[in-house]
Amino acid sequence: MATETSTPPGRASTGRRSRRRGVPVPYDFRRPTKLSRQHARVLEITYETFCRQWATLLSSTLRTTVQVELDGIQQYSYDEYVASLPVPSVMAVFDPQPLVGAGILHLDTPALLGWVDRMLGGNGGGQQPTRALTEIESVLGRQLIERTLTELAFSLTTLVDLHPSLTSLEQNPQFAQAGSATDVMIVATFELQLGGSAGQATLAMPLDSLSTALTAAELRVASPEELRTRRLMRDRLDDHLEHIPVDVAVRFAPAALRPDEILALAPGDVLRLPHRADTPLDIVASGARIATAVAGSRGPRLACLVVPTPEESA
Repeated sequence: MATETSTPPGRASTGRRSRRRGVPVPYDFRRPTKLSRQHARVLEITYETFCRQWATLLSSTLRTTVQVELDGIQQYSYDEYVASLPVPSVMAVFDPQPLVGAGILHLDTPALLGWVDRMLGGNGGGQQPTRALTEIESVLGRQLIERTLTELAFSLTTLVDLHPSLTSLEQNPQFAQAGSATDVMIVATFELQLGGSAGQATLAMPLDSLSTALTAAELRVASPEELRTRRLMRDRLDDHLEHIPVDVAVRFAPAALRPDEILALAPGDVLRLPHRADTPLDIVASGARIATAVAGSRGPRLACLVVPTPEESA
């Protein structure tokens, strides 16, 4: 199950269909995935159950065949996720008790308007407008979302005894206060087919509390031998990680130049760096500062001596 950070859910999808074609998903080592492969697989199975339950609910409510398919599970920060949602939008914020944090169910506005049309006796066809919901549409949409959350709780029974309650229905995601900008969310993307129309929905849950529930469920079903094997593999992985070579560099403070100054550079030119002579150099790895050092030599080779950072010295 791909859980790497990639294109936000409101844009092009890189979930299950990409994996079926054998296309690798880019991995950003500066923002590591915190959801293990085992947990991602458990979530995939759980959400596939939710797809079947949700499709049955929508089919019986809308009096037509509805297909719901899991498209992928990805990891995003809350800020990235909200920024990817269109405006206006249908963003249902719910309290996923006993999990800590807030969950979000997002629906395409035109898709929800088509559902409301069918609930009111229409055929749900034609091009639906992209606009804010009226008061009646909001009430009908809220009722359908609350029933959807009931099906979600049923699907997660094997993981956690979930009691979700809808707290708000926002139509501008920027106004929703469902988490801080850096909170990590696990976002599941669903493709919905209703007759000849298609829609998309996303379900976002807080990673930390969801991982805790997944770990607890995993420990409940794992045998002692499986637990011993996992501990052994984890210890081996930790040992090998400590001996992986990593490229590091010693860096002066950067100098800022205008484009015309850069284009005018020629061999032999000397640049004045804004680095004070009494200021330690930065030791960096993958662009991140990990320590400070002073320049020196060791025999015929240039070297540096690691020293306390100015913050540590203070």
